[in-house]
Amino acid sequence: MYVVYRSWDQGILGKSVRRLAEPTVLEWVRNVWSDAAGQDAHDWLVRELGADLYGLPWLFSEGGPAPATMRELRTLARTRIPDVYQCNVDEHSVRVLANGLNYDVAYYLVDDAAVVADPERWAFAVHDGPLPEVAEPVAGGTTFTPPLRVTELTGRPAAGEGCVFAVLLTCEARHDSIGWNPTHALPGVRLSQFGAALRDLDASTADWPEELQVLRLLVAPGEDGVAAALERCSRWPEHPRGTGEDHALPHSHAEALRLLEADVEADLRADRDGTVVRTGEHVAQLFAHDGHGTYEQWFFFDDRWAGAYPELASSLIWFAYHWDPLCSGDHPHLTPCSDNRVRYVAVVGDDGQTHVRQAQPHDEPRVWDLRRWAYEKRPPGDPVTGEVLGTVEIQLQQPSPDTCRLTAFTITRGRHGQAVADLLGRRVRQDLQEAGISRTTGWLPQNGLYPHGRRFLRVLGRIREGSDGAHVLIGG
Repeated sequence: MYVVYRSWDQGILGKSVRRLAEPTVLEWVRNVWSDAAGQDAHDWLVRELGADLYGLPWLFSEGGPAPATMRELRTLARTRIPDVYQCNVDEHSVRVLANGLNYDVAYYLVDDAAVVADPERWAFAVHDGPLPEVAEPVAGGTTFTPPLRVTELTGRPAAGEGCVFAVLLTCEARHDSIGWNPTHALPGVRLSQFGAALRDLDASTADWPEELQVLRLLVAPGEDGVAAALERCSRWPEHPRGTGEDHALPHSHAEALRLLEADVEADLRADRDGTVVRTGEHVAQLFAHDGHGTYEQWFFFDDRWAGAYPELASSLIWFAYHWDPLCSGDHPHLTPCSDNRVRYVAVVGDDGQTHVRQAQPHDEPRVWDLRRWAYEKRPPGDPVTGEVLGTVEIQLQQPSPDTCRLTAFTITRGRHGQAVADLLGRRVRQDLQEAGISRTTGWLPQNGLYPHGRRFLRVLGRIREGSDGAHVLIGG
């Protein structure tokens, strides 16, 4: 089996990979249960795995019999591991997204057979080291189809052959910084001409990631590739992030060079010493060190490299956007990959009536409007078609099979609020009862300080506040 720990301080790749002797996760847990539970589980696991997988020691430290099945292991993991945003478990793997000490972390325990059976999801996650730089010719051509929708850098691609893909793993903030990195593409060019194509592109860069804007600025006149520009990027004073200050990018290559060559503090120059740049004919990589032990990763590869390593390319694109390699959901932004998380929306239909259904990605802008209007006054006028008047997110079987946890809740402050609370409550109650969920654990987010929150809970079931905390008996 493999143990993959995904954290920004785990070397240049931002992850550590360890191969264990046991072929399955369940066998490993059962084999080490007594050793880990019989001593300081944290210290023992660090020695065993070579990394501090945040929260995992609690799986063993509370003792009891070892789990006999993956279902029992899932219940123990969801019950015991603290500060978990999401814990996904199937018959062959455990995948966890957790609130680490400095930023979010993720880790995966996965069977050998699962990696072999699904390399387009697992190949990069278990890959240890930079990407291979040699792209051997592929019989039958180099066609590569990305597994996810990519964002093209221009609406007017070049007339040439090929395509360059840019995958940027960047730490934007303490939270929600694992995943959410879309892949960008520039059709009609290969990596050997990528620098010239960026420099000469007649297109607005306002919507580009800052990293790509900087790379474009640092391509010198006459340069075709990006090797030299990436070396310059490794010394860029505004990268990696960390100043917390707003700044404007230069408007020209000459201005960018002046900024690059300006004197910087000695300790900042030393910080850049950890940055690694690797460039080949069809793949380029920048591992940007921030001076505090953490790295971001920039990957650029063209269709020929992807054609030679299609499983590695696909899994890298998946790894960048989904914290969970097995997530197949087209879920809204900043909603964690999950196997047990459901979001409902109360939305105005074409008939002018409010309907409750599960959320879809196109609802996201309206959900953000609803959240904003929880703090600001909603614009005057009646609700319009597509407007979201209420939303609730629920983690099923969290932490145990017959319970759930309410993880998000917002209802309009307008005159429709009570009716929306009733509609949401009735739909959610019906679905929970059909799923065998009998009670909630905890309260609404932020202690239920939302308008109409108590009404929603009363429709959902019977509110109980006792020594074991607040919960709702579904339908009670």
